Amino acid sequence: MSNPRVNKWLDLLDRVGWTAIQAAAAAVIVILTTSDGMGWEDGAKFVGVAVVVAFCKVIVGQNTGTDDTGALIGTPVIEPPAEG
Repeated sequence: MSNPRVNKWLDLLDRVGWTAIQAAAAAVIVILTTSDGMGWEDGAKFVGVAVVVAFCKVIVGQNTGTDDTGALIGTPVIEPPAEG
């Protein structure tokens, strides 16, 4: 089995983009459901920090390990196809 080729820029955009969406959703829910919790500025900081952390995680993942899939667990995350 050969290692798959991964477009690192699209991988980065996909992973960081989804983290941004998840963090934004969490921030909006917290802002809307707390009366004295964080405001919009705090929510923006929350999302920004999550995006920076995701960006760093993807860069580290893409530059470590035995392949370029971005997996940090030391084992490829793409399984071979089922034999049938």
